[in-house]
Amino acid sequence: MFQRALFLTLLVMAFAVGGPSVTHAASPTIAMVDVDKILAESKAAKSLQTQIQAKKDTFQKEFAAKEKELKTTETSLLAEQGKIPAEDFNKKRKAYEEKIIETQKLFKKRRNSLDEGLNKAMQELRKNIVEASAGIADEKGYDIVLTRESVLLAEKSLDITDDVLKALDAKLADIKLQVE
Repeated sequence: MFQRALFLTLLVMAFAVGGPSVTHAASPTIAMVDVDKILAESKAAKSLQTQIQAKKDTFQKEFAAKEKELKTTETSLLAEQGKIPAEDFNKKRKAYEEKIIETQKLFKKRRNSLDEGLNKAMQELRKNIVEASAGIADEKGYDIVLTRESVLLAEKSLDITDDVLKALDAKLADIKLQVE
């Protein structure tokens, strides 16, 4: 029994001192990108924000004019109530209600078109952010790139947002908002 214990001890020492070594693969290199910052500060995102605001302003003016027209029609209609035959008044009232419905449909169409155009533009912008991030990762040898939103704490040196922002701005300064 003593001999067996001695043999096991010598065997353990042999592996501990000069036995086969276990090699570990190199740790992956990680980087982080703050997508929200890029969406706020990139040239393309700012261009998109400007276009969206311009479209909203245009739609606001269009609907203010339609609202004014509807109020004028309503005032005129109320003034005629009781002064014209009921059949004529009902026809005018029905025409007025149809204008309201048409305006509501137009408003919904404009809003949906703006939403759809914005979604397409944002998809294009996000695709370009991913491509710019991949380019920086390849250039600097990063194995993994995470979004800032998915990281609780990280060393500042892992943040490649500014590099991605520069690459994105160089590649894509403007995204066209397609709205009917």
